Amino acid sequence: MPPFQVPLTVGVTGHRQIAGDCTEAIEAAVVSLLEGVRAKAPDAPLLLLTGLAEGADRLVARVALERFDAELVVVLPRAAQSYRDDFATPDSKAEFDRLLGTARLVVTCPEDHADPTVGYAWAGNFTALHCHLLIALWDGDEARGDGGTAEIVAAKLKGRYVGWNKGEPLQYDEGGAVAHVITARAGETPPASVGQTHWLYPDAVRIGARSGENRHVAVLSAFNTLNRLLKRDGRARDTWTADQAAPTVDALKSATDHLASQFQRRTNIAVRFMVLATIVAAVSSALHGTIPPSLAKIITTSALVAGFAVWLTSTRSRWQRLHTDLRALAEAGRIQAAWIASGLPLCVADHYNPAQATSVAWIRRAIRTAFLLDDVQRAHAAPSPQDRKRHADAGHAWIDEQVAYFLGNNGVVSRYRRQARTFAILGLVCLGIGLLIVAGNKFLDVTQLQQTVRESVFDTTLLLQVGRIALAITASVQAYQAFMSFGDLQRSFAVSAHLFSLARDEARAAAATDDQPRLIRLIVQLGRAALVENVSWVILRRQRRIKPPSA
Repeated sequence: MPPFQVPLTVGVTGHRQIAGDCTEAIEAAVVSLLEGVRAKAPDAPLLLLTGLAEGADRLVARVALERFDAELVVVLPRAAQSYRDDFATPDSKAEFDRLLGTARLVVTCPEDHADPTVGYAWAGNFTALHCHLLIALWDGDEARGDGGTAEIVAAKLKGRYVGWNKGEPLQYDEGGAVAHVITARAGETPPASVGQTHWLYPDAVRIGARSGENRHVAVLSAFNTLNRLLKRDGRARDTWTADQAAPTVDALKSATDHLASQFQRRTNIAVRFMVLATIVAAVSSALHGTIPPSLAKIITTSALVAGFAVWLTSTRSRWQRLHTDLRALAEAGRIQAAWIASGLPLCVADHYNPAQATSVAWIRRAIRTAFLLDDVQRAHAAPSPQDRKRHADAGHAWIDEQVAYFLGNNGVVSRYRRQARTFAILGLVCLGIGLLIVAGNKFLDVTQLQQTVRESVFDTTLLLQVGRIALAITASVQAYQAFMSFGDLQRSFAVSAHLFSLARDEARAAAATDDQPRLIRLIVQLGRAALVENVSWVILRRQRRIKPPSA
């Protein structure tokens, strides 16, 4: 079986009737666009969201299927059979049936409307919300009806989607890039620029990003990194999940939790190794006269090279950043899985604090994609008593599991407190070694330094002393960062432990009175609070600078 991966999603909107003499140029533009996405994210599979209407939808679908081995998610404005009647010719209906049969998933507007434009508007907004890149085969004119291409493009750029989050007026939905391919409608004269692509981006300045393009590329890069790690691991989705109700969400949670632990372990090992290298280099200096000078230099040089090599590897590989982001994604998956098991058809991506949401843009997109692929449906009827009990049991189990995770015999709160103390000691040891080297040698002897420069003598002893001090400082800085990281984690988890402990008592009170609505509200509020705490930790880790810890 193929390894579990989280696809990049590409959406399409555009005209249903395209001028025949510009089709070739438009197809070439679409190929170029998807090649660009593939070049930036070669390890990420492609998933195309399309309504399979005639014209733009099918043109992009054919290219994506035939040239890029993409999978389809078909987004329909109403039931497939009724929608199929929109297509006049047998060939068009046959093509619709063929493409629909290849779909990984078919999503249909949940409500029937007498006005068909309502369904089209829903499908367009759904596509724009769930895609990382929206391809618009469009002439650039204003929309000619509700749900028209111009409206969907505007929704993607503004990050505001009609029909979503009506009760959350400040909720920031994911905006994103739009690739506008100049297209002529049937019966109109194609402009000279037909087939050219204009890139459109949200106003990134308003959300603190350097540019819309940088933001778009960052999302592609993050998805590629995630999929490269998942591909390297090689395990199929079913080996990651035990929850068949939401297998993609559960697999994402388990896989990212495993990967985050790996990068945390690598970071900790790197810090310990650098401390060890610092001690070895210092000891070789202290044994000067006891062991041959040449041997002392070899030991010192080896320790310095090894220590700096480990530091360079961990820095260039971004182990700390990967640990932070993957842990945040695992936490989002954990909350999402708990909500689904509790009977809540809510997507976690819609419930981040609006002031924090842009800090975890790619993480929101990843959890939204997993939620989409599991096709979590809102119940149309009241749950049965058996379902109510199952949902309540799942909510209680999540709360109890989290309390045990935080406060158990070997819970993370006490474990990370011990880790923070360990790295504080290691950091102080390295700093002390650096100060002793400075104080006990002639490194600060200005007269000797001037003589060395004046005589242009390559003083290896001086160079090794500089290396020892630099390694000691680097190791102490890394240890300090690890100390602050574990301290931040411990404090963050202590707050979460308190919340879950309160929630456990509230959940028991709700169960005693069979107050299902109260329990549901509790689970939603608890999930939102956990998201706030988790993103606060992510932001703190990314912005960590070397400064005295505050009280």
